[in-house]
Amino acid sequence: MVALLHVDADSFFASVALRSRPHLRERPVAAAAHVIITSANYPARARGVHSAMLVADALAACPELVVIDVPQAEIEETAEALFDVFHDIARTVEPGSIEEAFLDVGTDDPGEAAMVGHALRRRVAQQLGIPVSVGVGSTKLIAKLASRAAKPDGLHVIDAAEEARLRTELPSSDIWGVGPKTLERLKRLGVLRIGDIDHVPAAELQRECGTLMARRLRQIREGTDDANLRPVEHRTTLSAGGSIAGYARADKSPTALATESVARACHRAERAGLVASGLTLTLAPEHGGRIIQLKQALPDPTNSAAEWTPVATRLLAATSVPLLSTLTVTLTGLQSAHRVAPTLF
Repeated sequence: MVALLHVDADSFFASVALRSRPHLRERPVAAAAHVIITSANYPARARGVHSAMLVADALAACPELVVIDVPQAEIEETAEALFDVFHDIARTVEPGSIEEAFLDVGTDDPGEAAMVGHALRRRVAQQLGIPVSVGVGSTKLIAKLASRAAKPDGLHVIDAAEEARLRTELPSSDIWGVGPKTLERLKRLGVLRIGDIDHVPAAELQRECGTLMARRLRQIREGTDDANLRPVEHRTTLSAGGSIAGYARADKSPTALATESVARACHRAERAGLVASGLTLTLAPEHGGRIIQLKQALPDPTNSAAEWTPVATRLLAATSVPLLSTLTVTLTGLQSAHRVAPTLF
């Protein structure tokens, strides 16, 4: 059985923001988008600050909190560079989010996998200046539990003895992918930890939780849960975006934010040697409501901001744009620039 790594950047947005502010590292710091906390460092978490919290509530809980606007361009560049390291070290990478992934580093020895994990952590710290936590386990769930135990800025290996204990004693609330509704159903069945499903008839568990979740819970209990990584072999889209309103900065117009986002997306596409045949603008209204998507294609794939920016501005000009919360630019139909045949006429 392959020993998997789960790598997760610690307090990613806040860690990126702190790179240029080393004097703040020991202080409670949070990154924010307008009025919402997006990421808090561990000194801030110790004072009750967490992501998705209102900035006003965070400051009430921790008056000395330093709040920094999310450095969106730097976040995107750092995430790309982080995955470059992942792909350089691992034979297979399955992304989890922009700052985390499962890695197969080609060994079934947890000790060897841990050595790779230590090397990865040192490299990311040296090259990117951010901390990452690494977990080693036999399946994706076990590796993810290991990375949780490793935080902050550490490495943890869940060996066979600890895994056997977890497969009996793991609280239902700690199972990756179990949401509030499923958790409530499990409580009704008396399943407070994974071993409790031994006392629940299969049909009853399936009726309460659904076929797929019931099967997954049984697999976790039996140790046959998912250990297969699913890499993104061919990237077909690439997105950049941000908030119209930022924390302690001037608000941006939709056109200004679209222009910035097109430039960042095109820069990243060019860096990856990719060109796009289409562009999608995703507009999220300020007070909720229906998400708006605007799309257009070009006859010749390109990664040129000079060509895609007018497309984005024309799409906005032709639409009745409400007050927005966020705007995202997505380049679609990505392909290698080397595989695009030149236009003859």
